[in-house]
Amino acid sequence: MDVIRIFLGVFLIYKGTVFALNFETFTDNISSIGWTYIAGHLAQYILFVQLLGGLMLILGAYTRSMCLLNIPILVGAIVFNYKRILTPENYMELPMAIVVLVLLIVLFFFGSGRLSLEQIRRDRRRQKHMA
Repeated sequence: MDVIRIFLGVFLIYKGTVFALNFETFTDNISSIGWTYIAGHLAQYILFVQLLGGLMLILGAYTRSMCLLNIPILVGAIVFNYKRILTPENYMELPMAIVVLVLLIVLFFFGSGRLSLEQIRRDRRRQKHMA
């Protein structure tokens, strides 16, 4: 579980960085469906949650919360990439978004694992109560 969490965190940071580099493309796509006023705010939310969520997943802190914040982003990615599945430059985006969504759901239910800040915090609480 720890390896999945760490790789997923690294991947989210990577996708957040790629998203930041294509910020205008995203806002243009969102504006084209009539969400002109919300496009910039939505893009900032996605960027913030992916970068912070990726870092927190790597560390194993607030894993369930970060998964919960990232799940709607991945659902949106699946919806928007569904129409572009047959284009050569995006043929892997939809399957990758589905895999990441499934992994986020798995992490949400199973938690952060043994090698995480959450586990260290739980161990310290147990030691405090036992002393």
